[in-house]
Amino acid sequence: MSMNSFFSVLSKFVCICVAAMLLCACEKKIEENIDYTLVCYNDMWPMDEIRVDESPNGDIKALVKRIDLRYPMMLGDTLDVTILEFKSDVYALDYYINSGRFQGIVPILRGAFLEQSIRSGARIFIFKHDSFRRYERSSLENYVRQFSNSRHGGFPQEFLSLPFEHREPGRTAIQTKYFIGVKAYFPVLAQSYRDSDLQWNVARSWDLVEENDFIAWGRQLNIVRPKGIYREASTLYFTAGEGVNGMATRLPGGRVVAAWGYLDWSDLERKFFTASDRVYSARY
Repeated sequence: MSMNSFFSVLSKFVCICVAAMLLCACEKKIEENIDYTLVCYNDMWPMDEIRVDESPNGDIKALVKRIDLRYPMMLGDTLDVTILEFKSDVYALDYYINSGRFQGIVPILRGAFLEQSIRSGARIFIFKHDSFRRYERSSLENYVRQFSNSRHGGFPQEFLSLPFEHREPGRTAIQTKYFIGVKAYFPVLAQSYRDSDLQWNVARSWDLVEENDFIAWGRQLNIVRPKGIYREASTLYFTAGEGVNGMATRLPGGRVVAAWGYLDWSDLERKFFTASDRVYSARY
């Protein structure tokens, strides 16, 4: 083979490789350092008008980035995608369920446009399109799956460490601004419980909590000295309203657990220790 023939074959091989890379670009898993020009919807590149705001409006707690993209679907119709990135899963979930803006898988009509949303891990995806053009939910979910650390819907696995027995359906909450009526220094997951006439709540911190943050939160509580039980030095005993007793502690390692409700101290203590054991032994 002559040298010219060799370079001709090599050139064709390189071109084929480059073409293959471009075809596969839309199928690659998008990592944290994202080139948004490569984020495809149904093998379609986004339009040039991509906006990435890394200093978004502070009205949304723990929002760290907002990305706006547009996709040309057909003449006169575009698919607008807004991605809200939060500090962690818990803040995304808090905004998703507490802001009143979203209705899960139900499309929302806003003027002449339909809006659909998907929460995945620390991101919320908002799809906005012409109200007469329907988009399959599966196509939107495939779009979301391109991003790393995607985890669709539902409550985070951290809730699994809370006790299961006597849970009240639909009484699960994320608290990031206030925790048991006072300023929160760390986000918590809370669950309500009921057994006959008894009602109580259990909460755990989303992640590990610095001791100073736990102390600052505890200083706001109405601390009391209950009788009839043995008081632990590491546990806070407080009241959170008329007839509402409460206990809280920072477990070894840094997780915070609290229980409070319309219970006498001995009943509350049993539920508190059960919850503490569950959370302490959990892997998350």
